[in-house]
Amino acid sequence: MKGEPSGLPGTFPVPLPARWQEEMNRPMRNRITAAVFVTLVALVATACGGGGSATHFALKTKNSQPAGITTGPDGHLWFTEFTSGRIARINTAGKVDEFPLPTERAGPFDIANGPDQNLWFTEFSANKIGRITPAGAITEFPLPNPKSGPYGITTGPDGNIWFVLQKTDRIARMSRDGQDYKEFPIPYKGPQRPSPWGVAAGKDGNIWFTEEGLDKIGRINPSTGELTEFALPPKSGPADITLGPDGNIWFTEHYAAKVGRITPDGVIAEFVVGGKKSSPKGIVAAADGNIWFTDLGTNRIGRVTTSGDVKDYAVGSGYRQLQGIAAGPDGNVWFTETHANTVSRHTLERSSTEAKK
Repeated sequence: MKGEPSGLPGTFPVPLPARWQEEMNRPMRNRITAAVFVTLVALVATACGGGGSATHFALKTKNSQPAGITTGPDGHLWFTEFTSGRIARINTAGKVDEFPLPTERAGPFDIANGPDQNLWFTEFSANKIGRITPAGAITEFPLPNPKSGPYGITTGPDGNIWFVLQKTDRIARMSRDGQDYKEFPIPYKGPQRPSPWGVAAGKDGNIWFTEEGLDKIGRINPSTGELTEFALPPKSGPADITLGPDGNIWFTEHYAAKVGRITPDGVIAEFVVGGKKSSPKGIVAAADGNIWFTDLGTNRIGRVTTSGDVKDYAVGSGYRQLQGIAAGPDGNVWFTETHANTVSRHTLERSSTEAKK
């Protein structure tokens, strides 16, 4: 059902094509509940169409379902493992450390840098917000309302943690000590719910978010709580969202196979990506000054310039399910492949001048 994640361990909490539902709902095996361990991952490299290269780091824990990913304050990449209930760290050489969460079957999904030099993440199934230090110390903050479904997460310009509550259709704010907490309901009428998905801080000092269920982009003033919505065409399915290098907000539309851009004043532009099977999900601004996104439906990642030129790159064969994407500390883009159970790196093309440096 559109915008209605199950939150059950072994079922990834995003709307998937019907042909994939049966496979994604198969029982998960080989769960590991031991203490933190360090694993060296297997490495597989594949050439990418159109230049560049992709390197895949296979995770040792089977069916861990890596999801959200970001570059941490320590210069490593951090990602969530939804099914195995871990937060993990990978360096640019492919060495992985995994940190099991205190709560079993927590379903960690999105992850972001906090204002305190730590990483913050959502626990979709456990109904908690988590914090992990670069050294691996974990703190969990239970949410006051049950079955909220915390999903996307970001740091706000006010120094607080902001996240969306997908099951209760709210935007939430929490201080870094967890003591100051407030929720902001998204207004709606009728049976179709907003189902907020991604969230990002804008250059304009506001918090921006997607409403996957109502095909809208939302904006909330962190000081006043004033909420403004901007409508997209029907069946757009806005998903992830990020601040672009041009000061605008960029987002994926996984039902419409488009990447969208909205100015701080609410002017929207859309750019068609991929083809009929395209389902863009994660999105990030990279070191090359472009917007990069993952395409769950086509096993490709894509690049959109700020002027709207689109190019995509194949990253492998088989059923991979690309999800989160991040700008890496090495100047490349890194992404998660949920079904392939890998974290992968796409090497960005560089000019001859850059290559000589």
